[in-house]
Amino acid sequence: MTGRNAAALAYVCAHYEELQELLGYDGNDPSTPLARLRSPHGAEVAQIVELLDEVDASLRAATDGFVSIHGVGESRDGQLSGLEPLEHVFRCPLRQCTGRHGSQVAEARPVCSISRRELIRERLV
Repeated sequence: MTGRNAAALAYVCAHYEELQELLGYDGNDPSTPLARLRSPHGAEVAQIVELLDEVDASLRAATDGFVSIHGVGESRDGQLSGLEPLEHVFRCPLRQCTGRHGSQVAEARPVCSISRRELIRERLV
């Protein structure tokens, strides 16, 4: 396995739940490429590389090509993205406050300081 694929596999393992949510997998379908990567039955290196490519293609499709587990996607500012933690922001549903970056939120359900409504959690891609 190449270093690139090993890094992609490590990224998938470290961010499995985030990727599952981003790709819309509910965890009940063992046939998804992401679920097959975590199968306890093991797989040959060629199968792992093929599954990584399938996960990467699904991730690129879900993010308009901005995120890749192989680190070759292009972000909105033209920089390479992928192989980095997925970032979250919380925005005000009524646009009355500026919201907060995920790293600034300690509580499970943050609320707007003006409207007192729950902020909406979104991913930055």
